[in-house]
Amino acid sequence: MLKVFKVILVFLILFSLTNCNREKREISRLKFPQRIVSLAPGFTETLIDLGLKDKIVGVTTSCDYLKEMKDVEKIGFYMKPSLEKIVSLSPDLVLATDYVGQQQTIKALKKLGIKVEVFEEKGIEELFLAVKRIGEICGVQRRADLLMQKMQKKIKETKTKCSSLSRPRVYVEVGYNPLFTCGKGSFIDELIEIAGGENIAHGIDKPYPRVSAEFIISKDPEVIILPYMGRGYGKETVKRRNGWQRISAILNDRIYDDIGPHRITILVPNLILKGLPELARRIHPEIFNQE
Repeated sequence: MLKVFKVILVFLILFSLTNCNREKREISRLKFPQRIVSLAPGFTETLIDLGLKDKIVGVTTSCDYLKEMKDVEKIGFYMKPSLEKIVSLSPDLVLATDYVGQQQTIKALKKLGIKVEVFEEKGIEELFLAVKRIGEICGVQRRADLLMQKMQKKIKETKTKCSSLSRPRVYVEVGYNPLFTCGKGSFIDELIEIAGGENIAHGIDKPYPRVSAEFIISKDPEVIILPYMGRGYGKETVKRRNGWQRISAILNDRIYDDIGPHRITILVPNLILKGLPELARRIHPEIFNQE
């Protein structure tokens, strides 16, 4: 009888411990967001990279290029997301930027008691901070740490390979008619530096300044990158621009319009993991095309 009692007692203890652990896991799961709305493609990509795709319930139309978000509810434009649409999705977390067009929506969401995390979309340092913070609030710190380690490794490897190389002058065109490029304070400027180039607009103290054709011609870029260019704005069109024929990049056929519109223009982990190698291959093909 005593043996039977002991067996029953052990069973009850194990059953209690199992239930207790299950309850702890459930409480732990519930304290992390389960329904996330992303107001920028950078956050959406980061969430996907951290294995949180299934928790995304709303994104802006700027995420249309992501096949993983094809069937996810759209909540309007990046510049002016729809408050009503966001609220209708009952999110327990909204990831937003400090862009002026989102500020009114952010204030309204906070008044309604919806948790909003606001991030700066500036440079590579801010990218690391965003990955770390999203990992913390979503309970995937380990994945975030591993992702950041990969990014740091890619930056270090690229810098090492470029350390003894000359630095070609680089012009990245992020807008045409009027002309816009990337200046000091932009993550593209940082990316050019890491990839072993010299940004011709680095001396302009604005992230994305408007520039003149005369300015570009006078700087004589040796490499031209066209990340946003689509039909009618590719390399052949650039070659025909008035007065540009004497630019070194055109004389030596070093105009690149094949990186794609999202590789180096969105502040996401893949900016480092995929965009940086693509840019480095265009700036230093003698080194990076051998990989």
